[in-house]
Amino acid sequence: MNKLIAFVLLSMMLAGPALAAEWHGTAPEADSEPMSVASVVASAESLAGSSLIVSGRVTDVCTNRGCWAVFEDNGEMLRIKVRDHAFALPPDARGPAIAHGVLEKVEISEDHARHLVEEDGADPGLLEQAYEYRLITDGVRLTPES
Repeated sequence: MNKLIAFVLLSMMLAGPALAAEWHGTAPEADSEPMSVASVVASAESLAGSSLIVSGRVTDVCTNRGCWAVFEDNGEMLRIKVRDHAFALPPDARGPAIAHGVLEKVEISEDHARHLVEEDGADPGLLEQAYEYRLITDGVRLTPES
């Protein structure tokens, strides 16, 4: 019996990293190389409306419903929003991740921009514009740290 318990515990420990790499939502249909958040932000105007796979580091997640996350890369930030609340991200998710979806330019009010900056840690530059770019995502894969 002790061998069975040891085997189950060892299996769970080895499966942990594999389980962390599963997709929340759906995996992308095409297996293409992800773009970094910094690359997406630098070319956001021309990429708006495009389907993308984006890599970054999750630094914040909605603790209420798990419906959004903030991806960061080289000081650039991009909000990832779950399409139609189809799935939820774990509220404690942090670290490297990949997401896929459509990049949208979303108009926002001054009050909403202030809320995003003050409450959600968004880039203060958001207060000087009436929009932000968001990846409306169909899936996010949290990847284990190497």
